[in-house]
Amino acid sequence: MIKYGALYVLFSVVFVGVVMIADRIHNDHLLTQTKDSVYLDNDKERATFAAEIVRQYILKPDQSLPTTEGGLSPYFYGYADLNNDGSDEVFILMQTEEYCTKKGCQGYLFSHTQQKLAQWINIYQPILVADESHNGWRDILMSDDNKMYRIEYHDGRYLTDVSKAPEFNNRQQALVAVGLALDSKYYRKGGSNLALNYSQPIFDCQQCFLFSFNRYDESDNDFYLLVNSKEKKVSMYP
Repeated sequence: MIKYGALYVLFSVVFVGVVMIADRIHNDHLLTQTKDSVYLDNDKERATFAAEIVRQYILKPDQSLPTTEGGLSPYFYGYADLNNDGSDEVFILMQTEEYCTKKGCQGYLFSHTQQKLAQWINIYQPILVADESHNGWRDILMSDDNKMYRIEYHDGRYLTDVSKAPEFNNRQQALVAVGLALDSKYYRKGGSNLALNYSQPIFDCQQCFLFSFNRYDESDNDFYLLVNSKEKKVSMYP
């Protein structure tokens, strides 16, 4: 697994000694990806569809899928209907050395017919679906250079030069999410070391945040909370 430096800091430390937001490697913990799709019948079909795309359209003809350290997944994926046509698009983020640098990895967006719609370099999680749309397509929020950017759809395509995209700031939503996580029944039951975790599912919602934390009686184990700051919902993950 490729490791990089810290991602953008979403907010300042508010609860000193409780919330620990520090430089983190965004993929320290391999988490089961969720596929928020209602257009493919089940998780197995979604996994198979993504694997077919990787084999046919991302890998070179004579290339087999490389393995990663510790048996971690060589790519992550997520589904969302970005243009509201009743069919999901799929985003694939590669994770192996051939497709990554210290700055990030290559990401691809494909249609439900396996047509490549866009490709990016040097990006990393989180990769989220924004609330706003442009020209009938939902904006995509993605991370690059320790910041988040809003990728908009113009002139029949998504912008692929992330450095030219407007920055996205969700500091206020993050602060709300921190409060919800701290006040949740899951964290109040002996929780400690609450921190943002950037390995949340690809194409998660704009207001969704993933937190890691420990418990005093199980200090060697990591636990995770998914927080939706808009709906004020907190749940254990996975």
